[in-house]
Amino acid sequence: MSVHVVDYDIYGDSRFRATGDLHEGLFQLAEEAGRGIHWTPHNGGHWFINSHELLLEAARDTELFSSNTELADDGPMVMIPPMEDGGEPHFGPQSMNPPRHAVYRMPLMRAFAPNEIKRMEAGIRSLAADLITSLAPLGRGEFLHAVAEPLPVTVFMKMMGMPLSRLGEFRGWMSNMMSIDNAKRASAFASVNRAMGELIEARTLAREDDLISRLLDSDIAGHPPTAEDMHSYCLLLFTAGLDTLVNAFTFGMYHLACHPELQERIRAERALIPALIEEVLRRYAVVMLPRVVGRDAEFGGVRLKKGERALLMLPAGNLDPKSFPTPMTFDIDRQNKAHMTFGSGPHRCVGSHLARLEMRVFYEEWFARMPSVRIDPAERPTYRPGLNLTICKLPLLWDPVSRQAG
Repeated sequence: MSVHVVDYDIYGDSRFRATGDLHEGLFQLAEEAGRGIHWTPHNGGHWFINSHELLLEAARDTELFSSNTELADDGPMVMIPPMEDGGEPHFGPQSMNPPRHAVYRMPLMRAFAPNEIKRMEAGIRSLAADLITSLAPLGRGEFLHAVAEPLPVTVFMKMMGMPLSRLGEFRGWMSNMMSIDNAKRASAFASVNRAMGELIEARTLAREDDLISRLLDSDIAGHPPTAEDMHSYCLLLFTAGLDTLVNAFTFGMYHLACHPELQERIRAERALIPALIEEVLRRYAVVMLPRVVGRDAEFGGVRLKKGERALLMLPAGNLDPKSFPTPMTFDIDRQNKAHMTFGSGPHRCVGSHLARLEMRVFYEEWFARMPSVRIDPAERPTYRPGLNLTICKLPLLWDPVSRQAG
């Protein structure tokens, strides 16, 4: 039983620099190292899994691949690299193992159920239309800051009852939470906890029509959530709501801007938008899931030791040719749409319905109001690797649209 040691660094791998594309870098890694489970000495040393089949197995086996460092029902979330002095935070049910996990997940499942999310559509559509209408006459713009950031982040901050005036500040903390720098991560987590603590305290005194108030009134095994529970919920929601969907929007628009023929096809046949969304989610997944090995075991042809860290590379699983033929080809007519972008097993993302709704509404409004866009050759996109794959800048050009259009 041999261990395949691979020179791979999730925060700055040479393949990312060589290809200039994060997903191309992941594909190149798999072509060189193979698809399975491998060990890298970088970032404290950890396993990484890039096979679709093994990722499904690992995501569903929460006993072997625990999401918290204490290998218990509840504990600090696993981070890569490990944080110093026990600084790893609690992320609500995301850092819990069954059976405790299901009890704490239920209030979130109710809040993000399809019938609850559907009621948000009119507000999302109005915001998307306003953002796009303001952008259309300009002829050029940076997509991340113009649309991809304000649309999903504003929707989420309103849902949580967060002050919209702090959007830029909160996004800065989110960026630092994804850093390899321990000091930046620790400072960001502390800042989020303080800000969320202020909101929790305010809603404890007076409820409002927001998710924090709803969570305060939820029933968890016969009792309301504790202050620690609320902080843990809010940290999970903060990280999920302020980054993941932003990245989905930017990667999707990056691909469309590189393929004008696809833009024209969607514009002519809007019924293809759901298929477009699923292929964006598959081809450009962004989230890597850190885990810790719960027991000595054999898995995928290697021997794991209790306490070792592992990375479930969901974007790489979506690029596995055994499950997705010609995986690097963006094909909205693809038959197999069962991607791993929202995870699998007990920790599957509860926000998937909201993500799909926001993406559908955005594309419907975008194709109704915008002409064909292209990448600005004077300012190329910039990227950031890590636990969340990110486009940091997406400059676009288009023929300006008159304000009367649309």
